[in-house]
Amino acid sequence: MTRGVAFIGRRAVAGLFTLIVMTSVTFWLFWATKTEPSHFLYAGHAGALTPYEVVHGHKLLGTDKPKLEQWWHYETHLLRFDFGKAWEGAAIIDNSKLIHREPIAPVVYPDLRITLSLLLGGVLFVILLAVPLGAFAGSRIGSVGDRTLSLVALLGVCTHPMVIGILTRTLFADHLHWFPPYGYCPLGGAPALGCHGPQDWAYHLALPWLSFALLFLALYFRMVRTSVAETLNEDFVRTARAKGASELRVVARHVLPTAAMRILTMVGMEIGTAIGVCIYLESSAAFGLGGLASEALYAMGGNTQLDLPLILAIVFLISLIVIVGNLVVDALYVVIDPRPALTGERRGFLARRGVV
Repeated sequence: MTRGVAFIGRRAVAGLFTLIVMTSVTFWLFWATKTEPSHFLYAGHAGALTPYEVVHGHKLLGTDKPKLEQWWHYETHLLRFDFGKAWEGAAIIDNSKLIHREPIAPVVYPDLRITLSLLLGGVLFVILLAVPLGAFAGSRIGSVGDRTLSLVALLGVCTHPMVIGILTRTLFADHLHWFPPYGYCPLGGAPALGCHGPQDWAYHLALPWLSFALLFLALYFRMVRTSVAETLNEDFVRTARAKGASELRVVARHVLPTAAMRILTMVGMEIGTAIGVCIYLESSAAFGLGGLASEALYAMGGNTQLDLPLILAIVFLISLIVIVGNLVVDALYVVIDPRPALTGERRGFLARRGVV
């Protein structure tokens, strides 16, 4: 138990270091671009800014300080989940005072809930589809059902996320009218929007979840299929059959747990890719959910300028999702099979089993 806690602790420290590196790289890349923060304060200004306006704007925004001091300020505040205030919407009054719109945190947290709802629900959909279909195909290699499912899964992985989103919306929302084509309902409900709790939340996310699942189904389906087909020939499976266990019990109790390690590994490896898929599906061209995708687009072009505080907050949250997701996977490794994790041989352990 102590070794397991120490292992997770080391992984958490590595995750914290990664978080700092990601936000630091973003900060320094921003200042490598030709972006003038003072433009946010003079959005309605005609023509080029005067030298006084540039200097005054930097002073009001705090960007006149040394870059290293600014970086330290951002990092220490980000790690306390204090994202500050966005530059977009800031304005000068009385030629000396600065007024801001709302702080960043109340803006990005609702978007974070949308992205997490899509991500977690989509992963659950993938597992609920891939495990039974992969087990069915793996126990009937070469059959018509196996070939049909493999073809459908292959088509899914070869299609762009935006295309799948548009196709599922067109079929199930626009033509069949089974689900709403756009919008998001909060989990806790919002009567003013016609949302009345978890049922409306799931109803509005059903199509995005399905689109998400179709994109990842091929990978997980083939993984489960291969694992089931290989494990069915193992000696312990033959022993279980000889003891009179039914085929369903053999697959459920003896074969699928072997595939669980592979699924767990791929979930950890694909979290970053999954967030990229969520960004496509959240967009107005697909399901118009909002989320971190729309906020990122706003931060990178709301005023034809890059909004550094808002960009850093989004990079921080997306990096945090990936890091926490991998920490959860590592913790589950320790619970399911602590030997590879605690001996530092997890990658070799998985490689010998064809997972990585």
